[in-house]
Amino acid sequence: MAASNEEIPLHDDLLTGAPAIAAYLGWTPRKVYHAQRMKHLPIGHCGGSLIARKSELNRALSVAAS
Repeated sequence: MAASNEEIPLHDDLLTGAPAIAAYLGWTPRKVYHAQRMKHLPIGHCGGSLIARKSELNRALSVAAS
């Protein structure tokens, strides 16, 4: 059973910035910006940076793959 967001410490789950999100997904930062703009993935803004939770990205991608 997958852990819920409450069970994963935020500092282990949070990705800050398009380059970090892109590295985690194996994408380019440009593709991350596009996915966020089109609302394809749960990626938000905090200040001037994009942010995402690894657990939410994994969940969204696993749903999209099934």
